[in-house]
Amino acid sequence: MKIRVRLFGTLGRDFPDYPPATGFEIEIPENAKVGDLLAYLKITESHRAFVTINGRLMKPDDILQSGAAVHVLQSVFGG
Repeated sequence: MKIRVRLFGTLGRDFPDYPPATGFEIEIPENAKVGDLLAYLKITESHRAFVTINGRLMKPDDILQSGAAVHVLQSVFGG
């Protein structure tokens, strides 16, 4: 199935020619979960990323739907 993924923060740096304004479309297996997507993109827990779809915060075990517009955001922190 195909989904559209937009990466925020510094997450797009690992993808040459990543178009930040539109993101990119990827093909993943049917019934893939949010955690599967992060693994596919090689976004590990150390990135402190979180995923939203339609403004809803997703959990790693949530199943993705075909055609979903997925935002992968990087947590911001500092001091």
